[in-house]
Amino acid sequence: MALYVDPAVKAQQATRHDVCVIGRHEKHGYLLLLNCRAEGKEFRLPSRKFEHPEIGGDEYYKEARVQASREMRKRTGLSLAPGRFNRIYFPAQVQKRLRNRVFFEVSLYDHDSLSLGETAMTGEQDFWIQLEEIDGFTFHQDLRHAANALRGTSRTMAHALLATEAVYRETCCFGGIFMKMAEKVWGICGWP
Repeated sequence: MALYVDPAVKAQQATRHDVCVIGRHEKHGYLLLLNCRAEGKEFRLPSRKFEHPEIGGDEYYKEARVQASREMRKRTGLSLAPGRFNRIYFPAQVQKRLRNRVFFEVSLYDHDSLSLGETAMTGEQDFWIQLEEIDGFTFHQDLRHAANALRGTSRTMAHALLATEAVYRETCCFGGIFMKMAEKVWGICGWP
């Protein structure tokens, strides 16, 4: 028996999309935000909803990239230009399961850390951010440990994080070939 969904609600859901950010520091690993609840700790990736009339197209991904930058600014205080956010291209079977979620990866460096002395700051491993609506943050060096931490809060985010290993791992035949081809195209044409 199918669950009835009001057509107005269904139309609204079709225009609401999620943007998620996988932040990875060059030395410390994957950035996870932390909420302390009565049930225990909840780890999550920076993410937010945004409105757009359709999935796909240049305007859609441009808006998603801007929203990813805004979410990092809101949650962490880090001002990162939208151009630093790289869309993660998942295989079709993975993207189908992610539905209307777009994932971006952003590289974090020591110079991205906020300066000491700003208000409401917290730091780990000499990396400082300004938290809003979040209780803390942590870095996980290992991809699988980061995914396991996310699994309790969001299996979708955990699976997406794990899927990045197959997409970008050079030892994986498809991922390695894809990355090598992208490097060649970038070298020849000057665009990723």
